[in-house]
Amino acid sequence: MTEIRSICVYCGSQPGNDPQFDNAARVLGQSIAANDIRLVYGGGTQGLMGTVAEAVIGGKGLVTGIIPEFLQSREAGNGKKLTFDEHIVTKDMHERKHAMFEKSGAFVALPGGIGTLEEIIEIMTWSQLGRHRRPMVLANMAGFWNPLLDLLNHMAHAGFLHTAHLARPLVATNVEQIVPMIMAEWEKGDVGAGDQAVIDRM
Repeated sequence: MTEIRSICVYCGSQPGNDPQFDNAARVLGQSIAANDIRLVYGGGTQGLMGTVAEAVIGGKGLVTGIIPEFLQSREAGNGKKLTFDEHIVTKDMHERKHAMFEKSGAFVALPGGIGTLEEIIEIMTWSQLGRHRRPMVLANMAGFWNPLLDLLNHMAHAGFLHTAHLARPLVATNVEQIVPMIMAEWEKGDVGAGDQAVIDRM
């Protein structure tokens, strides 16, 4: 049986106003490290991005940080440093998102802003189009993603989501559920042949 090797986490470069969000990022990072799974994320050191990466590193886990060139100087200027075992610099955001997709066996969206929303929506779109069957999870702490879930239901009821079940992510209201939820999905063996080829190259 193939095991999950890496999880991509999308999240805010800000901490947000609710302490639950930062705590969720920390607990998720600890869980990823404890299960010997690699974190793939956007390479930032601030906000929830920094928290989840610090937690994985603190748990002796592996981290792949992927950041576009134009954000490097911004990260360098904030004075906070993290040491990853794999650091990838891309030429732009499009290349960054593709690299994160290629290196990840599952996707989790913690609370975040427009960038986080755009990233998980793209992954949902690719799933609906049949490009992958990897688990997608909304970390719905304090009901953060409820408006998105309401919008998806609205789209489905209005007749605009063909094969809507393929675009619908799993929803976790408790951060401790997330890694076990992903592992359970992988144990079902429902990973497409194309996905397997990508995952075997990780």
